[in-house]
Amino acid sequence: MGLSRDTSAALATIHEWINSFVPINRLPTDVFSLIPTHLSSQKDRFRSTFVSRHWRRTFLQYAALWSRLDLSKGEIYVETLLERAKGSPLNVLASSLDPIGAMILLPPYTKQIADIEFTNSGWAVIRRFSEITSGPLPLLRTLNINVIWGIDPNSPDMVTSPSHPLFSGAVGLKELRLHAELQPFLRNFIFPNLTSFELSVTSVEQFYGSQLLDFLETSPMLQVVDVRIITTLSLEGVPRERVVVLHHVESLCLTARDGNHSYKLASHMLCPSIKNTSLMHMDWGRRAAAPPLETFPVPDLLNAIIRQYTRSPIEEITLETKIEAEFYDFVTRSVTFRSADATVVRLCFDVSEYDDPPFTRTVFPKACRAIRDLPLLANIKHLHVRGLFDIEEELMTQIAHEFGGLLKSLGSLEELTISNCDMRPYFSYYPEIVGYPPIRALTLSDPWNTLKEDAAGGLVGLAKAQHELGVPFERVTIRSYLPLAVVGERLKPWVGVVDCSLYDTS
Repeated sequence: MGLSRDTSAALATIHEWINSFVPINRLPTDVFSLIPTHLSSQKDRFRSTFVSRHWRRTFLQYAALWSRLDLSKGEIYVETLLERAKGSPLNVLASSLDPIGAMILLPPYTKQIADIEFTNSGWAVIRRFSEITSGPLPLLRTLNINVIWGIDPNSPDMVTSPSHPLFSGAVGLKELRLHAELQPFLRNFIFPNLTSFELSVTSVEQFYGSQLLDFLETSPMLQVVDVRIITTLSLEGVPRERVVVLHHVESLCLTARDGNHSYKLASHMLCPSIKNTSLMHMDWGRRAAAPPLETFPVPDLLNAIIRQYTRSPIEEITLETKIEAEFYDFVTRSVTFRSADATVVRLCFDVSEYDDPPFTRTVFPKACRAIRDLPLLANIKHLHVRGLFDIEEELMTQIAHEFGGLLKSLGSLEELTISNCDMRPYFSYYPEIVGYPPIRALTLSDPWNTLKEDAAGGLVGLAKAQHELGVPFERVTIRSYLPLAVVGERLKPWVGVVDCSLYDTS
């Protein structure tokens, strides 16, 4: 019996020695141990440890391979990984389906937890996890929470706030992503060193903006804030004069279904270091018989937002319509303000083309009127209009009137760009409605050749009039998929340089 065991051990040793000469097994250990990191699942990593003794010994020594703990796999699985992970930082995946036995294995290892992700969870589970792992969480940097409706509708924790702060030991937390189909209970999270915050709230009857402002006030190190409130937004309890100063925030994105209230909420935040601000009105679900007045901020509110979120005068404005590539029946309309120091404020309107009135009846006219009321319009040097196509015939005059009024309020422009648009409102009505200021460079990007004879004639008439006034276009650039050489020839007597060419379709 002993001889048989010794023989087997000797054969295994010989086999392992021979196996060590296989080319892949001669890789340096630090390179070889990276192989399992490219496998698609933890299950495949387990399988890799049974290829050979050399593979098993090497991979089991690489503790970082076993640091992702999926508590739904059960106690034995979690216990095995905790043993293999040794002192490596741990990534914990939890849900409401997890056995409680797997969760209670964690307390001795809380100081190793670096990331926690809750999927399909309820507040009862999150509160229990926080209590079990109470104490210092010095390595925890990322916390992802997805709270969904219907996990346990009878649990009081579904509708009442937890009694204590959650994950209070995570003083070094950097990223918090919270997606809640229920109240988010923001006042139960206090992370003084948080730098990135992402919040999405849906399904609740009402979300109070005061709890968001309170949370932001207790997070002084924030740099990135992305908030989506797809429910009724209330500013009850927020004094008009309250302003939360976010000294380090460089990027702010606020998306809400309740247009005017979201703009007011933004006015309660002051970000001295801001670079990019995006305020989006999104409503994909409600049909509207008439354009809601709150889809675009009133001039006083718009002026307040521009002043708060830019550090120098506005020099560039872009009005754009963009069809979402994946959802052709959803359209994003936006008005972008760019200041001299490249600070950007973008107002977006993300709506269903079928559920919401056309852009030409809502955002475009309101944008033109609001921009006319902005202070320091003389500083605007660049104006861009993009993607305003498929215009109904009866709206042509309205667009020309609104756009003409905007142009008349501006001083000299360095550049005017009109791209992917129906050109008729901008040139067919010249000079009856649209009055142009002096413009140094005019760029028309007209891929579908909507620069028909009436619009082309208006463009040539405009160029001639500018020339006669002593402020001719220095340059007119036209791009199209179809030839427009005739237009270019007609422009040459009145323009410094005409650049008329086809798009490269190769």
